[in-house]
Amino acid sequence: MVLLEDLVRLFQEYSEVEKRYAEELKSITSKFRHPLLKALIESVAQDSLKHSLMYQALAEIARGGLPLLTEEELEYIREGIVKHIQAEAEMIAKTKKLLEESKEPYSKLILAAILDDEKRHHTLLLDIHDKVAVKEKFGEEELWDAVWKDSPWHGTPGG
Repeated sequence: MVLLEDLVRLFQEYSEVEKRYAEELKSITSKFRHPLLKALIESVAQDSLKHSLMYQALAEIARGGLPLLTEEELEYIREGIVKHIQAEAEMIAKTKKLLEESKEPYSKLILAAILDDEKRHHTLLLDIHDKVAVKEKFGEEELWDAVWKDSPWHGTPGG
């Protein structure tokens, strides 16, 4: 059985490994000027940095560091996510069209990579919206219910 402290340590270790990978990849791209290879390798480096942040977040969660969202925060997040879900859907359609019309192999390679990323981003944003932004809220009503619902005094001294 994995202990919580071990899990935190493991997530932190993976975060550092991903960060190191990103630095190594960026170092490689500093040695040449080929725009296609540079873009592709640097995008992998960016993904490694993203993974590092995600492992760090997992370490925080394993430590018990997952705060509840207020209704205001939730609404702000929801509005931003909905806007970006629409933007990703538009970019998927535009990139797909470009990919279908492209004849040049290098362009097709990059456009296919972009399309794949756009689809993953779109799916992730939909998941965040459906699983987190809608459910992770703790409003004033829930707060008062948590404090007073089962109390024999219901907020008044002595009943």
